[in-house]
Amino acid sequence: MTRRKIVLASLCALVGLAALFAGYLAVETRARAVLEARHARPASEVQAATAPEAVAAGRRLAVAAGCTFCHGDGLAGPGPGPASSLRSPNLTLVVGHRSDADLDLAIRHALRADGTGELAMPSYAYAGFSDREVAEIAGYLRSLPPRGAAVQPRLPGFMTRLAIAAGRFKSQTDRLADARPPLDAGQQFEAGRHLANVACGQCHGSDLGGAPGLPGPDLTVRTYYSRAQFHQLMKTGEMPQNVHSELMQEVARANFSSFTEAEVDAIYDYLQARDVRLAAVRKPAS
Repeated sequence: MTRRKIVLASLCALVGLAALFAGYLAVETRARAVLEARHARPASEVQAATAPEAVAAGRRLAVAAGCTFCHGDGLAGPGPGPASSLRSPNLTLVVGHRSDADLDLAIRHALRADGTGELAMPSYAYAGFSDREVAEIAGYLRSLPPRGAAVQPRLPGFMTRLAIAAGRFKSQTDRLADARPPLDAGQQFEAGRHLANVACGQCHGSDLGGAPGLPGPDLTVRTYYSRAQFHQLMKTGEMPQNVHSELMQEVARANFSSFTEAEVDAIYDYLQARDVRLAAVRKPAS
């Protein structure tokens, strides 16, 4: 190779390295801007409900809503859920350093105490919690004795930061802003609608219609599940026709099995009514 070719090759290599470094800086700058963005703190009047019956209700809500899936059994973190790669915090230690308003901020608004966004908190589903329910969850969290070690947070890896910079990975605050409530099928189905929203929305989308980046499809049950089959699904995750989902089995046994028979009936009745309403809307005009 001549000296001229060696110089040209070296220059091309330097230009390539400079372009890669510039691209890396652009990704880091954009991802950091998203991750470190400060958001306004919504006002909250929630106060932890500490009566024994309220604490018990808060525990049921925390289990049914899947808090243990990311924060681990006893909420001492991290659990087996997808956020475990980001090191979900030990809530038994964190709660002592957070106000009731801070807890509400994290649960329903996907915000940390300093106003930065949570990366994996599914507030697009939890936004449907009422003040009373958040107060009960806060009361339950405050009832937990400190245990285990503090979990050191882990920054998202480069591929996640690249997806954030490219706009392919939505922050939880963005998901919350884009969230649509489940279809209103009437007051008689409101209890089931609410339960489906907070328990199923994090995998099936806030409107239960599925969404890119979420593991669950449109939550259609009509023609697929009888009432008995749906009860079995919610208790064990077992599906008809030899269909298997390890995620559903894990979530059903750890979380959804805490629902009462009446609550499962309410969810089923709502989903049936939702299917009927959506089928009527989607039916082509004759």
